[in-house]
Amino acid sequence: MSSVLDVRSDQDQGSVAHPDNVMPLHHVDSLRTNVGANIGNGRVTGIAQNILNYDPEAQVWQDSPSLSLMLSSLLKWAILILVWIGALAYLAPRPALPEVQTAQPAPVPAAADTHGHGKKTKTRGKAASAPAESSAAASTAQPASPGKPNDNAYLLTLAIGALVIVYQVYQHCAWALRLKNIKYKMSSQRLMIESGIFSKTTTTHELHTLSSSGQIQSPFFPRLFGRSNLWVGLWLSGIRNAEAVRDLIRNAGQIEASRVDKARFR
Repeated sequence: MSSVLDVRSDQDQGSVAHPDNVMPLHHVDSLRTNVGANIGNGRVTGIAQNILNYDPEAQVWQDSPSLSLMLSSLLKWAILILVWIGALAYLAPRPALPEVQTAQPAPVPAAADTHGHGKKTKTRGKAASAPAESSAAASTAQPASPGKPNDNAYLLTLAIGALVIVYQVYQHCAWALRLKNIKYKMSSQRLMIESGIFSKTTTTHELHTLSSSGQIQSPFFPRLFGRSNLWVGLWLSGIRNAEAVRDLIRNAGQIEASRVDKARFR
């Protein structure tokens, strides 16, 4: 039996004579591909789930940053606020003490004239009583008006401090919301970081591309709550048991790198 193919063709189509059967020939324009077919928005074909199941990816670890990361900043600003309150107390206006005046003794009126000079004595009595009344009125202590402090320095310190406090309250509230809305998720193949308060952003990193050095930082206040910062090419801040997470990422990255290498050389 000959192994040479006997080709019989006309202008558009023909057939190939194989030792076992005859295969018809068609023009290349008659081919139709399923790629690009319109199946409808938001729909998949039955093969989609088979593709996902072909290389299953399991969830391995999840955590969020701790609010204890804010404690050092809160303590610093609490000290600064106390200093600001002390400065306001030092610059605050203070009323001046009342002036104390010594009362002058009233002059003794002259004795009555017994030799017929009563009219003259009466006039002298009235004249002597006038200085006594003015002296008594002057001896009354009048409280002084409040002294004039350095009002400009006080008001400037008050205004600047109030603005800074309002701004820092806003900053720390926004910081707390951002921390509570960050989620670290690790699968057997990827590390995903989800962030955002109103608009969500998800960043994905392949495990085999992350650093295996695993630097760990444990600041004072987070360490009191069992939290640390882990560097694996990016910071994972305020997570629990950073040593175990570091080893988990390292081992999963090695497994994923081995799988990628095998898939590359298939």
